[in-house]
Amino acid sequence: MGRRAMRWRGAIVAALTLAGAGIWEGSGTLLLAATLPLSYLAYGILSTAAVPAALVVSRAVDPTPVPPGHPVAVQLTVTNSGQQTLSDIRVVDGVPTDLAVLEGAPRGGETLAAGESVTLEYTLIARRGEHDFGEPRLRVRGTGAGEVATARQQAEGDDRLVCQLDAQAPPLSDQGTDRVGHLTTDDPGDGFTFHSTREYQRGDPAGRIDWRGYAKRGTLSTVNYEQWVSTTVVFVVDARSPARVTAGPGRPTAVELGAYATTHAVTSLLDAGHEVGLAIVGIDGDGPAGLTWLQPGDGPNQRSLAVERLRAAADAAESDPAGGPEDEGDTQRQFRKVMEVAGPRCQLVLVSPLLDDAPVAAMESWAAFDCQRTMLSTDVTAASTVSGQYEHVRRRTRLARCQASGARTIDWRRGTPLPLILEYAFAVAAHQPRGSVQPGGGA
Repeated sequence: MGRRAMRWRGAIVAALTLAGAGIWEGSGTLLLAATLPLSYLAYGILSTAAVPAALVVSRAVDPTPVPPGHPVAVQLTVTNSGQQTLSDIRVVDGVPTDLAVLEGAPRGGETLAAGESVTLEYTLIARRGEHDFGEPRLRVRGTGAGEVATARQQAEGDDRLVCQLDAQAPPLSDQGTDRVGHLTTDDPGDGFTFHSTREYQRGDPAGRIDWRGYAKRGTLSTVNYEQWVSTTVVFVVDARSPARVTAGPGRPTAVELGAYATTHAVTSLLDAGHEVGLAIVGIDGDGPAGLTWLQPGDGPNQRSLAVERLRAAADAAESDPAGGPEDEGDTQRQFRKVMEVAGPRCQLVLVSPLLDDAPVAAMESWAAFDCQRTMLSTDVTAASTVSGQYEHVRRRTRLARCQASGARTIDWRRGTPLPLILEYAFAVAAHQPRGSVQPGGGA
């Protein structure tokens, strides 16, 4: 599609002015000078523009599939495979409307000689779902810039960004592992990693005797190893209306991020031989007190059931961002019911952005049951605004209150790799003495 661009209005005015002055003064020089802007005008009118068929457009999206909140690099390359030089070409990529550009720009312009290419590079923030790219828009100006041609062209390569809760989660083995869990304790026992030595006792296996120490000191001692234990972990995901917020336009909600973190953690713990349960607060479920409840269990089927419920929670948060009116009594009742159905011997992990006091009250009330508690908080506060900075301070205060109650607090800030956060959360919690609640730490 082409259109004529009136870029030479000044030339028309100049030509008329010079011609009029030349006639008035009877000056041939002025009349001759009037032909100069007229020549530019004629050149612009006679020049044409068209988007050549020799343009090749390709797009690369990496990585995909990807979890929510993860940056995705996009490269759009336009190559002039023809013989004609394009003096002015502008390119705009068809970015999905519900995704935000984090860095770079999806538009650009360049002069392309035959065989040359121009590449646009930009970064998107992934949100859950399948996001289709539109056809890139190309605009070419003629040599005289008097006509502009615009066209859309299908790009080769990637045309979709896929974002899933279980993207990049470690695969779950059908067989599990040959160890009883992958959490270590401070108590010595059978295992593979050195823990300590003790005095030899009659009947100790020969394979556990410290023969090197015997050769040096002439005394027998027995090697203790770190003991691997299994545990039951119940994840509590905060999907209430205060958690259905984003850090900015086109970014995932705190519920999406919490569901992604829970999916990754559930997969890792199940593969390590632990039992995992799930409770979702804030959506209408068919469990006790309106909870969405999944009884602790193990195996691949348990993971599938957990991911199914987490997807439903993310769908509810996306379809109804404001949520219904918050009933404080119902919220407290659901949090109390979690402890009743989970049992006192489990570890509780509450996943919440901590944008109100209800999750803090829940962590404080669970302290009476003498169980290990962890607060995994997703940071969706906007530091670029005054109100966002205020919410950030309040959120940090709530994290400190959770820590003061004896819970371990994990602050998942944007840009921090999730696997590192989860490894720290569960590795450190395992070293707390069983049967007692220790003062929590923070990360």
